[in-house]
Amino acid sequence: MNYFIDFEATQFTGEIISIGCVDENDRQFYTLVKPEKAEDITGFITDLTGIGRGELKKAPTADEAFVSLFEWLDKSAPVRFYCYGDSDAHFLERTLQHLRTFEGQLGLSVVKSALNDFSVDVRRHFQLKHCIALKKVVSYYRGREVEQVHNSLADAIFLKEIYDRSRTEEPVECPFPEYKQGADLPRIRRRITAEKDGVKLDFPSFGKASDWVMSEFLNVADKVNDKTKSKVCSRIMVAAERERPYCGYKWSVGGE
Repeated sequence: MNYFIDFEATQFTGEIISIGCVDENDRQFYTLVKPEKAEDITGFITDLTGIGRGELKKAPTADEAFVSLFEWLDKSAPVRFYCYGDSDAHFLERTLQHLRTFEGQLGLSVVKSALNDFSVDVRRHFQLKHCIALKKVVSYYRGREVEQVHNSLADAIFLKEIYDRSRTEEPVECPFPEYKQGADLPRIRRRITAEKDGVKLDFPSFGKASDWVMSEFLNVADKVNDKTKSKVCSRIMVAAERERPYCGYKWSVGGE
């Protein structure tokens, strides 16, 4: 099960003050988190996030918040968390130092151990020189400038959107020319391979692979929407990562 998660945190100590999470089926989780000291909330953070000292004093502790998050998770399948950027891993590390219960430590550790920075995938997807802001990618997919309010749940929803959209396309040209990778650097192309009985089929993207799966096995290629296609892409990814068959084929991911 894929989860898309984001945190807001104190300015200097890096303690988590809110958790926003959405799963691949669009279930949502959100909570404020009480830091060790409410006075650690600076005016800058309040202006940025809209979160003030008064409401944080009444919020669940970090232990309580991560227990609630753990209880909310679907335990029927392995979990994979996606964040955007390297700040979230830092916030988890800083908050872990303040947890007092085994249950709270367990909840946070489940997230930390399965956390993946999707900004790196976006960089590779568009062949960029470096990672770019979440807001820029969402604006590209929506075709208009979007406002980022620095709410952890809103940002988690943004992240799921770019995950779903990027998994169903093969970009022909970099939409961010100011961040485009130099022509002198080799372009790494992804190759998705399905193999069965000595026959190999190669696809340039998960999107193309999912188109083939749906046309051959699901018979819904002419009716599919982005959400359905993204789910098929995710199943192909999981099959490749865990070396499990999907639709009778062995899947692998490589470069050329």
